[in-house]
Amino acid sequence: MKKRIFVVDDEPKLGELFVTVLRRDGYEAQSFLSPTAMLERIDAGDPPHVILADLMMPDLNGIELIGALKERKLQVPVIIMTAHSSVKTAVEAMQIGAFHYLQKPINLEEMRALLKKALDLYDTEKPAARRSGASRPSAASSGPSSSAYPICGILGESPAIREVRAIIETLRGVPNTTVLIRGETGTGKNLVAKTIHYNSTYNAGRFMEINCAALPDNLLEAELFGFEKGAFTDARASKPGLLEIADGGTVFLDEIDSMSLALQAKLLSFLESRTFRRLGGVDDIRVTTRILCATNANLEERVMQKEFRKDLFFRINVVNLHLPPLRLMGRDILTIADEILHQFARELGRDVEGFTEAAREKLRAHAWPGNVRELRNVLERAIIFARGPQIDADDLLLSSFDGLDFSGSNNGTFQFPTGATLEELEQAYILHTLKTVNSSYAEVADILGISKKTLWEKRKRYNLDAQV
Repeated sequence: MKKRIFVVDDEPKLGELFVTVLRRDGYEAQSFLSPTAMLERIDAGDPPHVILADLMMPDLNGIELIGALKERKLQVPVIIMTAHSSVKTAVEAMQIGAFHYLQKPINLEEMRALLKKALDLYDTEKPAARRSGASRPSAASSGPSSSAYPICGILGESPAIREVRAIIETLRGVPNTTVLIRGETGTGKNLVAKTIHYNSTYNAGRFMEINCAALPDNLLEAELFGFEKGAFTDARASKPGLLEIADGGTVFLDEIDSMSLALQAKLLSFLESRTFRRLGGVDDIRVTTRILCATNANLEERVMQKEFRKDLFFRINVVNLHLPPLRLMGRDILTIADEILHQFARELGRDVEGFTEAAREKLRAHAWPGNVRELRNVLERAIIFARGPQIDADDLLLSSFDGLDFSGSNNGTFQFPTGATLEELEQAYILHTLKTVNSSYAEVADILGISKKTLWEKRKRYNLDAQV
């Protein structure tokens, strides 16, 4: 039975083009100039397997169309086509049930890939059977775990953190999209991975994680793909791998840069086909497991050095999330510190109210080379040994690592250690100048040798106003 695709767009030529392409691809396709006409066809007992719908239409827009389908209790994936694409539009459409969206002009290969994903997820022979409403996994099926990892739990108001939260919101209703989470050690990549999973509509399966650097290559392969009895000396019984165990859920591959080139090739094959074989097996196993990857390495540099496959890099870099280091987050450091302190106070039964002003200054001045992980360790020790109702500066035992000193010395010089990036140097020097030069922004821009507009852009980019 051919899969039926309905295309609804008030531009006749576009609808005809899509129908021609889809029919050539082996689908049964029909175009409609209005959602009302398409809904009449559905009401007559002829529902589609997938709907491609323009966002902006005269009688009903794409979002209203999704609402009309819900009223009919018709579970059919809707792919929104829009020339007005934005994070806000995508979030709104996906939050109310859109499968995904395409930005005009439509890339036909991207459209084909999305159609295949939608049909794989909603696979059934009779479209009418999907009226039961049980075919789409819901967040409720994952149990109470979602409340333990709310999106608002990713704290901070810096632009980089707000973008992270917005992307996670967008990913709520997107199945199987591969995500690459980048950031220094201790920036919270594991937390972000769990937040993506537990807030996804498609989290019926389990969340499984593995550190690729913690296992030798042969054991890592067996853990991921599983093995059959007799596949190797100690394989006395068959065992499913993480990809199989997490079917319908998520596998989080931490430190993916540590994976060997041979295993990278096998992972790439799985990502392309969504099928794999256990070690020693002959049967192809298909799963709908989402892959989240994390690294603190410069993968582009690893690719140039031929230590990481270029094709795998492009394949996992579908959605890129970058977590900023704590030292670049301005006043967010204090927000995160307050939350961690209250957590430890509850867990340890200590009556600690907060930080003294001196402690707050010390927290902001430190470079935090270990990021949030280091901050947690420092605060846990501080709350255990604190003698008063507030954490004072003397309670904060900070590491003596050669961190980044963002402040100048008393004689007005600017000091900066080696081992940091040029971006961090620029951020630190602009901040130092803003703090030490008592002048207007125009005069500060002249001192830095940049325009006032460029200074404004860099202040916004680095969230410097919150740090001055």
